[in-house]
Amino acid sequence: MRSLTIVLLAGLLTLLAALPLTAKVLLHADYARSEPAADEVLAVPPTQVKVWFTQELFRREGENFLHVTGPDGARVDVGEAVVDDDDRRLLTVALAGDLPEGTYRVEWRALSADDGHAKEDEFVFVVGDASPPAQESPAQQTPAQQTPAQQTSVPEAPAATQPPVDTPAAQPTLAPDTGPTPSSAPSRGLPCLGASPLLLMAVGAVLARKRRTN
Repeated sequence: MRSLTIVLLAGLLTLLAALPLTAKVLLHADYARSEPAADEVLAVPPTQVKVWFTQELFRREGENFLHVTGPDGARVDVGEAVVDDDDRRLLTVALAGDLPEGTYRVEWRALSADDGHAKEDEFVFVVGDASPPAQESPAQQTPAQQTPAQQTSVPEAPAATQPPVDTPAAQPTLAPDTGPTPSSAPSRGLPCLGASPLLLMAVGAVLARKRRTN
């Protein structure tokens, strides 16, 4: 039983000691840093690209490279990438002169000297201001800034038209109310009370005269 315990402990210690080496092998030669750095914006174009890796590189023709393409997709790297003699984790390639502004893509391949496996990846950097300038609409430009095509193609704004106004229908004119119109036919109502005293006086005179004659 004691011997079995000793064997298990020895195996565990061996496994723990091999873990750092195993992790190092599985990582391969990965990107550590670069000049220019990934996603860096430069005011002046660089003359070379340097990339440092996490492991030393194995010198073998065609196995390690740095391919740099410009904004138009053309290669701008000059010659072969070189592994540094003093620091074998460093890979360098020269660039052409007078590089225009824009985004540059760096494709790299690194062959690890530790495990003999190669890894490929890429990153980009920017020279100058890569964002396009804001475009002004033709309406915001002055006539001097507009091209002849813009000046002729911009239609004039139509004159504002007033909405039609609904006029009320003509109402028939009514004659003023002047009261009931007198009728030309003789009235069959009672006689006017204003003549009653005269009529009574006449009747009284006739009756008095008859009494005298009787």
